[in-house]
Amino acid sequence: MCGIFGRFTWNAAPNDPTTLVPLVDLLRHRGPDGGGWWCSDGYFFGHRRLAILDLSEAGAQPMASPDGRYVVTFNGEIYNYVELEQELRAKGYVFQTRCDTEVLLHGYDAWGDGLLERLTGMFAFALADRKKGELLLARDRFGEKPLLYREGTGDVVFASELGPIAQHLAGPNGSAGDRAIDLEALAGYLCVNFVPGDRTLMSGVRRLEPGTMRKYGRKGLISTRRYYRPEPVQDARVDRGDLRGVLDELRVRLDDAVRIALRSDVPLALFLSGGIDSSLVAESAVRQGTLAAAFCVDVKAESFSEWDNAKWVADRLKLRLERVPLGPEALEDFLAIVSHADDPLADASAVAVWQLARATAKQFKVAVSGDGGDELFGGYLTYKATAVHRAVTSRIGGVARGALRAGARRIRARETKVSTSYKLLRFLRAADLPPGEAHFTWNGSWLPAEAAMLLSGDAARELARGAVRGMAARHGMSARPELGELQQVDAGEYLPNDILVKVDRMTMAHSLESRAPLLNHHLAGLALAATPRFSQSIAHPPKRLLRTLADETFGPRVSRAKKQGFSIPVHAWLRGPMRDLTMDLLSPSSIRSLGVLDETEVSRVRDRHMAAGEPLGFELWGLCVLVAWYRARVLSSARLEPERGRSALKQVHVAFDSGTVRQETP
Repeated sequence: MCGIFGRFTWNAAPNDPTTLVPLVDLLRHRGPDGGGWWCSDGYFFGHRRLAILDLSEAGAQPMASPDGRYVVTFNGEIYNYVELEQELRAKGYVFQTRCDTEVLLHGYDAWGDGLLERLTGMFAFALADRKKGELLLARDRFGEKPLLYREGTGDVVFASELGPIAQHLAGPNGSAGDRAIDLEALAGYLCVNFVPGDRTLMSGVRRLEPGTMRKYGRKGLISTRRYYRPEPVQDARVDRGDLRGVLDELRVRLDDAVRIALRSDVPLALFLSGGIDSSLVAESAVRQGTLAAAFCVDVKAESFSEWDNAKWVADRLKLRLERVPLGPEALEDFLAIVSHADDPLADASAVAVWQLARATAKQFKVAVSGDGGDELFGGYLTYKATAVHRAVTSRIGGVARGALRAGARRIRARETKVSTSYKLLRFLRAADLPPGEAHFTWNGSWLPAEAAMLLSGDAARELARGAVRGMAARHGMSARPELGELQQVDAGEYLPNDILVKVDRMTMAHSLESRAPLLNHHLAGLALAATPRFSQSIAHPPKRLLRTLADETFGPRVSRAKKQGFSIPVHAWLRGPMRDLTMDLLSPSSIRSLGVLDETEVSRVRDRHMAAGEPLGFELWGLCVLVAWYRARVLSSARLEPERGRSALKQVHVAFDSGTVRQETP
């Protein structure tokens, strides 16, 4: 739901609406139903609206409290707004709308930033306290909704996406201006396929971390606080090993999470793969509420399709299922996908999510998904890989580990979907890394030493060599991490910076909201506590708890289904339908324009893949994404043409004078 952009200044040039208002419309795809802006007292708030709750004009933003003291611009959904509204009404607050946004205004007045711990949902918002001259920026627990910011010497600029901030930084005549590549972020990106941590690839622009708030005043930053981390919660059933009790409680919490995530004034659809996560969410949603339809991607390539299982589940639930075909023609949207991904994201499955979102958005505004199940319930194959790596490396010395790594070069991996030979290649090449560092490489691309060779300049190369080691240190990973620790690291890194970025940007590119009930923190805390307790052996199948619930609900057709996940035949497509674009993006002159890559080394690895000698498709995909991103975000400037007509931005006036208020949208 929605897109936000704004600026708060305490010791810089005042806000100029003539330059800031057009930037709000760069988020038009996130909110095609309308928008507004408010400018006063050093604040500028802009908003683009995707109307989900209270479809009337009463739900428009920016929205002010009745006395005009608080103003908010908000992206997301507060699922427990009904319960919070009841609590606030009991305190004497009067509500003027039927939307969740108003809960933020009254809730902040009642509880201050303690409001954040009371919220269940996905959100990113900026809230002005005009009496104190303060600005609060806040983001949801798992990072489902994005919030980026750039602090200057006397101001802070924030937005749902990088585009408006990049444009704000543009120099005269649309030049690169203050836009430059963050070399530390680049080093991490080359290794893990996404920009890790709180950085973006644009120097100086940061992500507000999940579960975090920042507060500013008339002298700058006042405070910052992490109010939530994905951690296990103590539970007596887990402590005493009561598997049946845990399963029953998980089902109750899953149903509660789905129930409140279905709150909407518009019809909802569902993303269905036929796997465990989306199938359990679908069953709960059908049993408790109304789903109009489900959508499934059907990849036109051997071993990549998920259609058969999804169709079986949909028929079992009597749910209409629509097929979304995905073939090489989808690559025509590659540049658009990169642009909407915002920061470079080399997760090739973004193509599948793009196609799925585009098809769903033709009929619906909201879709429910099973995102989060792998991190919370131990579903990734990478967890077993790290367990095996931990066991093997404890028994052999450094020389033997080096020999295993060298042996990876002799493996000719099959290019089918997650082939055994490809998994073995990925495993062996990281044999001489510590287990915690190796864990980051399973889903990554270049190893640190390989990434260093791609870069130009000693400083950049050194950053690459230490990128994965730095990620492990930042998360405080132990020398031999067990399952529970790996889950928490993935929930704090891979989930928000890859999976949720991909889903948010690809769905919102088509004005579609995606909701992930499994990321309800009441469910997540129990899952993180129970999964390590009941999945202690490598012999246990991944995602044991959800797999058991799926077996009880659907039987072995779902519970024993092989994990697939969104994927496309990257290796073959780069050599075939995307060959010309790849050769253009990775040409020496194109690489030279970035000023940070070694054009000779890039050409060498490109040619190794194109000659069908090595499966380097994922690595080259990441390089193509990087170059395309640089062209779109650094070398180019957006055309700033304010929208006119039905959904044009409206100025919001809010008076604040000793308790009187005037709010209107002329």
